[in-house]
Amino acid sequence: MTMRVGLIGVGLMGAALMSRLFAAGREVQAFDVSEERMALARAEGAATVASAADAARGVDFVHVFVRTDDELYDVTAGSGGVLAAAKPGAIIFLHSTVMPNTSRRIARESGRARVMDAPVTAVPRVVAAGNAVFLMGGADEDAAVATPYLQPLGRAVHHFGPVGSGNVAKIAKNLINANERVALAEVASIVEAGGLDVQQFLDMAAAIDQGSTVSRWQGAFTMQGNHAAPRPASNLLNKDVGLAAELARGLGLDAPMTRAAAATAKVWVAGWEKPKN
Repeated sequence: MTMRVGLIGVGLMGAALMSRLFAAGREVQAFDVSEERMALARAEGAATVASAADAARGVDFVHVFVRTDDELYDVTAGSGGVLAAAKPGAIIFLHSTVMPNTSRRIARESGRARVMDAPVTAVPRVVAAGNAVFLMGGADEDAAVATPYLQPLGRAVHHFGPVGSGNVAKIAKNLINANERVALAEVASIVEAGGLDVQQFLDMAAAIDQGSTVSRWQGAFTMQGNHAAPRPASNLLNKDVGLAAELARGLGLDAPMTRAAAATAKVWVAGWEKPKN
């Protein structure tokens, strides 16, 4: 018998997830506030319904993919929301990138339904290709049911702990990408102000790049219990990042991330060089 599931939110990410649900052989009852998106869902083969509550009615798994904290709370715990109709024991996946406390609040109000935050670390085309990674928070016993259910929809499922843990993981993961872009923008401004050809510099940097630090984090940190302690990095942290901040200042640039990196590295270096008694 084909499994029917609920889907609330058929935007770009929700539609991509919907395609994976179909690929996994599941029927979808979908709701979106946009009639245009509802028409798209119908064209793809979903049964569209009149409310979020209707999308959650009578199914064991419900996917919620809306944008903001307020939208997520309203569509789940608000009037006519998912929790008004979810059957006991149903698992409600909160896929939105929101604050952990929003997911925890919804979980507290969920009654006998089971709530799990499960944000996705991919853009729509990656989700549609089956390469989504789900970062999940929720009770261990719920994760034991949710993990095999989600596995056919993407590349990997990571359960980090209680409700809200997936949100922490997603926000932190996105921070890596955001910091890299901000830092590279500052680098490009320093290169330009220093009189170099920016494209030539970026092409050079890409050609000799060794990959992101996170891909080789064991070389950058040592684990002390659950604390990642930065390793000394010869001239990189105790000299070169300070030179970068000095260069930016001398060129008259406002480079707050570079200044902060130099100040933080200075604190680390002082700790490494502190005499051991």
